[in-house]
Amino acid sequence: MSESALDVELEFEGGLTLTAVIDRVLGPLIVEEIKFRLPIVAKAAVVAGQVKMTLGISKGNLKATSEVKRGDLAYNPLGDSLDVYLKDMHTFGPVNLIGKVTSNNETLEKLSTIRRGGRVTIRAAHDARPRK
Repeated sequence: MSESALDVELEFEGGLTLTAVIDRVLGPLIVEEIKFRLPIVAKAAVVAGQVKMTLGISKGNLKATSEVKRGDLAYNPLGDSLDVYLKDMHTFGPVNLIGKVTSNNETLEKLSTIRRGGRVTIRAAHDARPRK
């Protein structure tokens, strides 16, 4: 793995854990801000083929695109959210691709069942142990 990549875990309420990698090369300012704020506790919602998690980092577009693939991670400045895409799609507005899900397809499929407003904790993979 390159020095610019960071393994992260997204732990959803109910015990579902998704692994992913975010890469500074894809969006340096956005990834650095996320990395600085880890662990991030957010609320998640499944909306139109994507899981949205509000971040509160207020960054703009950088290397924006509107075409995403299943398993992509992107920062959406319009909703100030980290989005995980459950299918290939054309987004409603420009998003900044910052990474990719590394979990298997079965785990990715289970994301569609998460509870709207359920809690998600985003942390660096090496910090994945529960805090006391």
